[in-house]
Amino acid sequence: MRTRNNMIKIMLNDKELEHLNKQLENSGLNKSVLIRKLIMGLMINPAPAEEYRKIFGVLSNATNILNQIARHANTTGNADDEKIDAAIILIRKCWQQLRELR
Repeated sequence: MRTRNNMIKIMLNDKELEHLNKQLENSGLNKSVLIRKLIMGLMINPAPAEEYRKIFGVLSNATNILNQIARHANTTGNADDEKIDAAIILIRKCWQQLRELR
């Protein structure tokens, strides 16, 4: 079921449309999301740089591995050394990438 049932149409001049398109590009959001955030007075943050997205992906992998290690350790009473080493490698890779961004 839709939660947003009301559609509006808006007319913009060239300058307003250009400004909207710049905000869309900077935020990485689609028009609907951007306009809803603006209407609600929410902060519009710039889209993260590609480098940060890559680091977030690596961090996501590392935290997934750490969760698996914790689950396994809690269930069996011991941790898998291979998974611990893999998590350490991913975390070191994240730190290296973060240092390179400075």
